[in-house]
Amino acid sequence: MIREARPEDRAAVRRLQQYLPEPAPELLDPVAGGELLVATDEGAVVGYLLWFPGEPTYAAELVVHPDYRRAGRGRALFRALFDRLAPGTEVTLRVAAENEGAQALYEELGFERVAVELDAYDGDAGYLMRAVVVG
Repeated sequence: MIREARPEDRAAVRRLQQYLPEPAPELLDPVAGGELLVATDEGAVVGYLLWFPGEPTYAAELVVHPDYRRAGRGRALFRALFDRLAPGTEVTLRVAAENEGAQALYEELGFERVAVELDAYDGDAGYLMRAVVVG
């Protein structure tokens, strides 16, 4: 199930963030202005999508617990985000060049590479990707 995060989900989200190669806990601070969608399994938070509204909307972090990957949760989180946005809204994200699995998911969701960032991840290359929400 996908839903908006609740205050009581923060601890679980912070634990999940540790699966990122470069966790940025400050992004989860409410004053940062991000919004969270969570994926749950039997009531437990097993994934999240952190995004920042705006033009463009920025999808900052997608994390799914390793035990729950490859079951469509990342895809469902992005679809839930797209459902919340107006048609024509631009959504951007960054992904490590070596993360081919994530790139494949993003491309399936309609994202396209728009720029190469040579020093995006502590010296490693990454891509800026963009999608436009359709009606």
